[in-house]
Amino acid sequence: LYSSIIDAGIHQASSIKVAEAAKVSENIQRDVNIALINEMHQLFTSLGISSLDVIEAASTKWNFMKLTPGLVGGHCISIDPYYLMHKSEMSGYTPNIMISARKVNDEMGNWVVENFKKFAKENSIHPSSTEITLMGYTFKENCSDTRNTKVHDIAISLRDTGFKIAIWDPYLDDETIMTLKKYNISSSRALSDEVELAFICVYHKEVLKFLELYDGLVYDFRKLNEIS
Repeated sequence: LYSSIIDAGIHQASSIKVAEAAKVSENIQRDVNIALINEMHQLFTSLGISSLDVIEAASTKWNFMKLTPGLVGGHCISIDPYYLMHKSEMSGYTPNIMISARKVNDEMGNWVVENFKKFAKENSIHPSSTEITLMGYTFKENCSDTRNTKVHDIAISLRDTGFKIAIWDPYLDDETIMTLKKYNISSSRALSDEVELAFICVYHKEVLKFLELYDGLVYDFRKLNEIS
């Protein structure tokens, strides 16, 4: 079936177990690598060092894997590792690195919220008087997939803290908009004429285009020292 639709070629694994293990291994490897970058980002932020500057400098070494901090959602990377972790525990082996990576990435949204609270305090942003526009809701850029998006958790946490929030994502479907409405969170595919504070969550091409012209206050957890 695959060979009839894929031009790149097919690798035939020795068994279905090997094929399944290979798929989940690819997902786990990426999860672990992103977790390391997220942990470094949290550390460098606490030290007052630009993570992006560090990444750019480290990338001059030929074998450095260039990744940037971010929120891990979707189905493959944020869900599949639990299958192998469960199977591992059944076999009597505890996969510590996999478990730690999942914990770091699962809790990244909590760190973003706490860091934003600090940002808000430093910039005299009162929760009830300034509307925060979360830019991007899907789990990754330039797609409409909202499965396990960590932006949802961030929105709920900010709402519960007392912040006025709205979500803008040009890729939202009607079902997602209605679901968010049940959580008392307004969302839209169209951008409001007035954005008081742009909270960057997903680097959609439309979000990047907006930032080129926007001269208001920006919070971007990946570029914490840049305030426009």
